[in-house]
Amino acid sequence: MIKVMLVDDHQIIRDGIKQLLADEGEIRIVAEAPSVKDALRILDVMSVDVVITDLSMPNASGFDLIQAIGKLGKDIKVLVLSMHLEEPYIKKAIENGVNGYIPKDISKYELVQAVHSVYHGEMYFNQEVTKIMMGNMVKKARRNEDTNGSPQAKLTQREREILKLIVDGLSSPEIADKLFISHRTVENHRANIMDKLKVRNAIELVRKVLDSEFWERA
Repeated sequence: MIKVMLVDDHQIIRDGIKQLLADEGEIRIVAEAPSVKDALRILDVMSVDVVITDLSMPNASGFDLIQAIGKLGKDIKVLVLSMHLEEPYIKKAIENGVNGYIPKDISKYELVQAVHSVYHGEMYFNQEVTKIMMGNMVKKARRNEDTNGSPQAKLTQREREILKLIVDGLSSPEIADKLFISHRTVENHRANIMDKLKVRNAIELVRKVLDSEFWERA
């Protein structure tokens, strides 16, 4: 059972999410809060696995909540559910340690998938969110690939293609099927990408691709 808390200052939004998840047997809404202050008071006394939070709230923002949860020393995953799809919001959420970022017009299927993904230690970014961030990276990398000596500028076109699919959340077998190449070839490309970007696993890879310093260097 995945225990979820909803944090949003609009009751109608919280009610909508509860209705969407009402028949999900493995997900249970155990608490809800209209503010960061109320959320932290609940987290102090209640066990929660995943917090689904908005960013824009009175007095303190979702960014403040993400930071505060990180300091609690508990294994609580944070999934941002926001109407803000501008790059600065997404980057700031990632910098503050969020586990996933999805828009408020997301489908029930993808909301459930996002909750399960972050609960199991994966990072989850809606395809639209990924497209915004990856598009920026690709544009900058293409502009600088001939002159910039940074690691990400050294990625081949195929490696960039596979990198985007990794960030989209696809497994190696899924990438192999999509690109009509062997699983071993995907694994070789994945190893090369991690070596060039100096990361040890997929989570570090996604964080590095989406953090602000990466964009500035790309």
